Amino acid sequence: MLCTAWRTMLVLWLMCVLLAISLPWSRFDGTAHWTRVQWIPFSHLYWHRTVLAEAALNILAFAPVGYLCVRSVWSVKWSPLLMACVVGFVSSFSIETYQLFCLNRVPSVNDVVMNVIGTACGAWLASSIDQIVAWCSLRFRGARRGITESR
Repeated sequence: MLCTAWRTMLVLWLMCVLLAISLPWSRFDGTAHWTRVQWIPFSHLYWHRTVLAEAALNILAFAPVGYLCVRSVWSVKWSPLLMACVVGFVSSFSIETYQLFCLNRVPSVNDVVMNVIGTACGAWLASSIDQIVAWCSLRFRGARRGITESR
């Protein structure tokens, strides 16, 4: 039941990100604009605040994807970090593919890289929280056992 709630939040978050990135829909023209694609990672990256803000927003938009993927735990065969990065990559690649067909949009490999970094950060955060909670739980149980045995 809890995994279903996390999965629902993941799908809703991805829908919100897609909606925010794809608006306004009037710019979609159905023609691929291959000349606008920035194929080489970080070739157009420079230290201007708008470029840095865009990179930070890409990371922040996808950090919840990684966090929610780890919480969703689809499979025990894959590591949660790998699963989250795959979901982040596929989602980001889909968004950039959509932007390929939009006027005034620039699909970029940088965006995919930043989105996957954000996804990995979110997954790392969820895993770290799990480890901290497990450690605290063991410490609390050990301290509680010590109190019980001393009585």
